[in-house]
Amino acid sequence: MLSIILILATFILSVTSSPLEKRYTGVRIQSYRDGKCLSPASTNFANDVQVISVNCSQALRWNINPGSGSIILQQNTNFVLDAGTGTDNNEIVKLWQSYPTLFQQTWYLTTDQRIAITGGNQCLDEGPNRPQTYQCYTGNTNQIWNILQGNNLGTTPIPLPTPSAQPTGCDDELSRR
Repeated sequence: MLSIILILATFILSVTSSPLEKRYTGVRIQSYRDGKCLSPASTNFANDVQVISVNCSQALRWNINPGSGSIILQQNTNFVLDAGTGTDNNEIVKLWQSYPTLFQQTWYLTTDQRIAITGGNQCLDEGPNRPQTYQCYTGNTNQIWNILQGNNLGTTPIPLPTPSAQPTGCDDELSRR
């Protein structure tokens, strides 16, 4: 019995001593290109509701992790940012029911302010008509996004920490150019 207690105590201590990655909760995602923020086109949350760019004061909020994970709609955590197939240029981004680890719903918030499909070569891109996916390119300011906390509606983003691991695909593509 004592050995079981010691094993459990060791396990609990090892879990609590691990560093926790900061999660950004209730943030707005702002395009560097036009200063607008991502928001669903409708408050009737459902699969296939397009995500559009609106004035940041009107944008709904998101939960996002530095590094890899889903970008979750804060008002309804069953829905996340989805990139269609996640492999093609000009795909409309939309809300979709959350399926953790699904390729087109797993984004990587990079240290250079890009939001990329983890393991792919597509970035979230503020296109001429709407947010979309597009191949990641260094120097493409359509692919730079600010994370705004609280009521900060200015253009000063929160500083992003350096994630412990880099994704494959987009960051590799960015470093080769």
